[in-house]
Amino acid sequence: MATISKPSRVDRAFERLEGALSRLEKAVQARGTAAAEGGGDTAALRAENARLQTVTEEVKGRLDGAIGRLEKVLEG
Repeated sequence: MATISKPSRVDRAFERLEGALSRLEKAVQARGTAAAEGGGDTAALRAENARLQTVTEEVKGRLDGAIGRLEKVLEG
C-alpha cells in the first residue's frame, strides 16, 4: 500500500521563503529598471531643487529685511 506523505512544516516554510525571495528579487529588478529609465528625471529634479533653494534664500533675505524695518517702525 502506497502512502501519500504531506510536506513537513519545515518544507512548507522553506517553499514560502523561496517564494518570498523570488518576489523580492523581482521587485528589486523592477526598481532598478525604473531607476535606470528615470535617470534623466533625477537630474531635472535636482536642478529644480537647486533653483528653488536659491529662490528660498532670496525670499528669506527679503523677509528678514522687511521684518527689520517693521521692528524699527514699531520701536520708534
